[in-house]
Amino acid sequence: MKKKLIASVLCLSMAAASLAGCGGSDGNKADTSGSKDKESSKGKVELTIWDTSRNKDDWYTSMEKKFLEEHPDITLNKVVKEGDPGNEFYQAVASGTAPDLVNCSFTMMDSYMSAGILEPLNKYTDEWDEWGDFTKEYVDMFTKDGNVYGIPNLVAPMLFAYNKTLFEEAGINEPPKTWDEALEAAKKINDPDNQVTGYATLAAEWTEWFFQYYVWQAGGDLTKENEDGTAELTFTDPAVIQAAEYYQKLKSEGVLQSDLTLKFNDLVKNFGMGKIGMMPFAGDWVSEAITNGIDPDDIGLCLPPVGPSGEQTTAIAGDCYVINAKTDQAKKDAAWEYISYMTGKEYRSSYFENLATKGAPNPVIIPRDDMSITDFYEFPEEYAEVLESAKSIGRLEFYGKADFGTYVDKAVQKILTDPSADPEKEFSEAQSLCEKEALEKFNEANKK
Repeated sequence: MKKKLIASVLCLSMAAASLAGCGGSDGNKADTSGSKDKESSKGKVELTIWDTSRNKDDWYTSMEKKFLEEHPDITLNKVVKEGDPGNEFYQAVASGTAPDLVNCSFTMMDSYMSAGILEPLNKYTDEWDEWGDFTKEYVDMFTKDGNVYGIPNLVAPMLFAYNKTLFEEAGINEPPKTWDEALEAAKKINDPDNQVTGYATLAAEWTEWFFQYYVWQAGGDLTKENEDGTAELTFTDPAVIQAAEYYQKLKSEGVLQSDLTLKFNDLVKNFGMGKIGMMPFAGDWVSEAITNGIDPDDIGLCLPPVGPSGEQTTAIAGDCYVINAKTDQAKKDAAWEYISYMTGKEYRSSYFENLATKGAPNPVIIPRDDMSITDFYEFPEEYAEVLESAKSIGRLEFYGKADFGTYVDKAVQKILTDPSADPEKEFSEAQSLCEKEALEKFNEANKK
């Protein structure tokens, strides 16, 4: 792949949720005119931040020092939490142990906004001269009832990867555009004797993560968000059944991985070893695949093939900064200074320029209209095109996924492992159980 496509930037791992764990490694320059005078009048402010230990180099240290020099009345109390610090934020607010700000994964934002634990940021964004440069699609995702609750930091869309060498050997000249084309390509590529799987998807864990994309491609969804914040389950939507039947067809045609117990990391590893022809694939997994031996030039990325709806859509994962609504005003103001620094243009440019000295990052989206990842690294042309396309078709995961996903998961596992399973019956039973065990509690917590 043209230049510097080895080192990984992001910590995003599996549900789109883990990218938030990397937030502590970024920073940015904001419009801070007059901020020192305001801070001086308020006195010293200690800002508690949940951080990770990853990606701390000399550049990061120097940029943090620069922030503190520009804000002499702010001190940082950094508490190291590995994994995804943002996932523990809700419980910490309830117990009174939450930080003043946190880097939160996209998947947690719906529930956090509904819970009232995030500070509206309009009073800050309205006065920030860089706010108009942020991509509207991502700003809108974290705007509710006119209030902005999160500042998007980095975005990784779910794409579709294919092994170019395997495609070429099978006589296939371009990536599949539809479900049917993907199935036919998988048949040609599938080679059990050489341990090559034509098509792969999650079947052992988190199956709802990938399955939701197919439901969308069929024109439906797994839940419906009502205006009052409550949810309706739509597990029996015709699109859900069509997606399930497509899964069954991939299985019955023998093109799925033979070992259905393989987990997420196993699939990415096998793709990197040249054993998978195609699979759902996020841009930030490219470097992981390369570490397992695949030639960078063999990794093709495209938008997911369309289903019966005829429309392309996919999920986006990523992270955004939020402020604890329960902290005091001086800390909220200090938190904004930190967030605007970390997400501003000057810092963001310096961040990627620094990474360029170590090897380019994965193809991801910078959620600003005034800069692009391709400003800093030379990627294959198709990567730039697919990232640009994903900006307009990406969406958040289905509403209530954190609460309802396990019920979908079990139904998907059943229809993949039991050839006689009836999708309508399995998803109807899953919905009934979810309604009984989870829906009422969810709606009580999220109703406006």
